[in-house]
Amino acid sequence: MALLLCESLLHVLVEQQVISHEAALSAIQSVLELMQEDAEAMPPEIGDISPTALIERIAATFAAKK
Repeated sequence: MALLLCESLLHVLVEQQVISHEAALSAIQSVLELMQEDAEAMPPEIGDISPTALIERIAATFAAKK
């Protein structure tokens, strides 16, 4: 779910011409590279977070920035 939300946001940002298609691809590639580099170092609990908890964390972050 969190990945779907991120993907949707990138599409909206590109469609609204907030960022370029190339910038979105660059961001995706950067995250992919970091994930590949840090796969072994990542604490196991990161992968154990439920999709609902991730969305709740995102919602809380946005609510806190109002």
